[in-house]
Formats: sequence, structure tokens, C-alpha cells
Amino acid sequence: MTLLRIRSALALTHAAMAAAACGGEALTLPESGESVQIQAVQGDEQVGRPGERLTDPLVVRLVDEEGRGIANRTLVWVVSPGGGSITPATGTTDAEGFATAEWTLGPAPGTHTVTAQVPGVGTTTFTAVASSDGGGGGGGGGGGGSGSPDAGQSTITAEPAAIEAGTGAATITVTVRDEDGNPVSGALVELGATGGGVTLEQPVGPTGGDGRAVGTLRSSAPGDKVVSATVNGTVLVAQTAVVTVTAPPATLVDRLVYLVPPRDVEEGETFPVEVALVDADGDVVPLSGVFIYIGLFEEGKEAPNNKLLQGERFENTEDGVAKFEIKVTKKGRYILRALTDDLPELGPHGPEPYLYSEVFEVD
Repeated sequence: MTLLRIRSALALTHAAMAAAACGGEALTLPESGESVQIQAVQGDEQVGRPGERLTDPLVVRLVDEEGRGIANRTLVWVVSPGGGSITPATGTTDAEGFATAEWTLGPAPGTHTVTAQVPGVGTTTFTAVASSDGGGGGGGGGGGGSGSPDAGQSTITAEPAAIEAGTGAATITVTVRDEDGNPVSGALVELGATGGGVTLEQPVGPTGGDGRAVGTLRSSAPGDKVVSATVNGTVLVAQTAVVTVTAPPATLVDRLVYLVPPRDVEEGETFPVEVALVDADGDVVPLSGVFIYIGLFEEGKEAPNNKLLQGERFENTEDGVAKFEIKVTKKGRYILRALTDDLPELGPHGPEPYLYSEVFEVD
């Protein structure tokens, strides 16, 4: 696989890169104070003929705690005694944090290792087996990792197939097989999903000897989430898995509260307001997609005067919280009211009594 393909597969999300790390050590760079990690991306657990170069190059990536590549860091490749040679022996991470090398196995059959080391950060180790049959192609059906991933033979499942928004989690299992149905080890699996509010925890490292890689799906929004899988950046698993996310019962919502209430501000100053759905104990109900709208009242007036209110006063909840950024264009003393029409079982405009803020002043 080319480095270009690896980049296109792994650049989908920073989170996916961070979750795909295997064997790296996270330490602190003295000069930056950031958590940095070296990740093995490709080339581990290969099988090749003694004295010959392995098919896939070894690829590592240096990333910060948010999964962003770190450029221009020196990297050293150290081969175990008898393990052959690697080119180049030293290198520098590129603009996206990648470094790559070619490994030629030693002359003796058996297991060999190469360690990639970034001084001051940590190491990650690659293993390869030197075998007279080459392990790859034609000799005998053996174990996981002997063939190439096949989209039609590989599968993806979700367990359970239905979860509750905000609290439930589905385990996503991808089994990578070759065209003969044998499990393939060492394959890098990346998950994707349609639908709003989805959080995917990617598989940690490549597939094991059973060809499996396991991740997790959570969602804050109800609806069907269609989960897909890509293998080594190019092989799209033919199957998809559907996880049905159900909404928490609306009856769990007892009332609205201001998590961030309005405060005294200057005329025309933008300020945040957050309205949350809470249960009878005051805990946030993580229900997304509930439409909340706010109105502005001058102190002592019974009708709102929203002409004085600027900013987006209509927002949907995310994980039970609606966030507003607003400003008032006239000096005075005011009250905010929050309503929703999406919880009719609790009243025509949401839980009653309606949620009014304390008086705040605009100078």
C-alpha cells in the first residue's frame, strides 16, 4: 500500500488516528508540554522470505494529543540482531507526521523485529517472520494474515442492534477475511457511520489472528445509524450494520433549567445562554434534537420584545443542552423565557411553569 493511500485513509478524523495506535508510548515533550505519541500505522506482523524485502513498507506517524501530525522530528530505526537491514536507518517526519522505511529481512528463518524510536518521545516495535515459503501467496492455507482482505468475505456486525440515545453503546465487530474465507491479521480497519450525533470509538490497532477488529458506537440523536468499514484504506467491506438509536422517554424530562443563565452585560455585548432538559433529580437528560426557543421581556412587561434581541434564539438540544449566543440592543432590565413545543406531554410549550430567568441588566 502506498503512503498516499495510508494518508487518505487515516486523515478522515484525528480521533481515528489516535485510536489506531498500537504500542506507542505517550510522553511529554519538554519543550512543548504536549502529550505526543508515536504510532505504528502499517507494516507490522508481515511474513516474507529470508533475505528479501518485505512487501509493505513500515509506516509510523507522530501525533499530538489531538491526533495532529507533528513534522520535522528525527526518527531512528533499530533492527534486532540478525533481523536484516532497513532503509533509511534514520529519517524525519514529514509535514503530516509520517515517516516510512523499507525492511529487508535477515538470512535466517524466524521472528525479527524493528523498533522505531523518536528521541524524547518513545518507541514502537514491528515484528516480521522470515519463512522459506514467504507466507504470502501460494503455499498453503495457513493462518490469519496469509491472504489479502476481500470485501465480499469480510463482515461487520453490531451488538446490540438497538441502543438508547445518550446512554447506550453498540459494539461494532469487523471480521476481515481473504477470498478463501480465512481470517486476515494485521489489517487496519476504520469505521464510518451516517446519521447525526454519532460518536465512534475506532478499533485499537490492526486485526488480530482471528481477523477481528472491535470498535464502539454511541449516539446522542435518535434514528438509524448505518455503520460501514474500510480496510487498509481501500477495501470497503461489502456489508453494513444498522444500529437503531431510540430516544430516552420524554417523560424523563421534568423541566427546563438554565445551565448558563443571562448575566449583566453592556449594550450590544454578546453573551452565552444555555438551556438544559433535566429530570426530577436535576440531572441532564441527554436528548438531542429538542427545539428550544427563547424570548426577551422588559422588566414588568407581559409581552416579549424580541426586536431588541439579536443572535440565534432558536436552537436544538445536543446531549440535552441548547446553546445560544445573543445580545440585547437597548439598555434596561430584562428577563429571558425559554420554551419548547417538542414535549407536548409536558404542556403545549414544554414543561410548566415556563422557565424564566432572573432579572439581568444591560448598561
